[in-house]
Amino acid sequence: MSKELKASIARVKERLCAERLDNITSTSYTHYGQGGQRVITITGGDGLQALTSSHTREDGGSNMNNGVYDGTTYNLPFDYSGVKAAYRTAGLMVDPRGNPRVPDLNVLVCKKNSSIHFKAKETKKAIESGRIPESNDNDGAGVNSFDIVDLEYLQNSAQWYMFDSKKALTDEEGFQFVESQPAMLDPVNVVYKTKEIQTSVTSIFDLGFNDVTRSWVGSLGTKAVLA
Repeated sequence: MSKELKASIARVKERLCAERLDNITSTSYTHYGQGGQRVITITGGDGLQALTSSHTREDGGSNMNNGVYDGTTYNLPFDYSGVKAAYRTAGLMVDPRGNPRVPDLNVLVCKKNSSIHFKAKETKKAIESGRIPESNDNDGAGVNSFDIVDLEYLQNSAQWYMFDSKKALTDEEGFQFVESQPAMLDPVNVVYKTKEIQTSVTSIFDLGFNDVTRSWVGSLGTKAVLA
């Protein structure tokens, strides 16, 4: 029983984290749970959504974009051209003083067992073999290999993301998960008349993001203009 209760908390955490990605172009969304529904605000320090072409800069320069963009089209579907566009997008990122600060996109995030997941594994294998994915050219691949994080709880199978694990998994930037209390069993309550045993588990944590634009890029896979 205690294992299942703790597993239920783990599922809640996985779902809430995935919802941040499913709603990455929104500033809020409605979460539906057993306790009812509630609106969750998901904005960063600049008051904007995590994925946008309008991230403001501290030095007052032109807004930064972290949506996959090849110079002509936003939100490219996942393929070799999409990965190169993700590199191009990352190559334009700067630090708070306007100096170049290019993230190393070494992790891909997608929905588990989606078409993107399968293509990502095929693309990764081709790159590691020194070949251009889906091409008969003899030239080598122009991008580096990447790790794949396939999420079961991600709902949108067209969306994909890449991030720099050295930057995005720190306390300074990227999506943040702060836990002040891990899943712990509450004291057991026994109903005197019925002898019913009531158990519960509690975990205290918070989710958010900071400086996502300098460590993450993402695509909705729709080729639509990104706000």
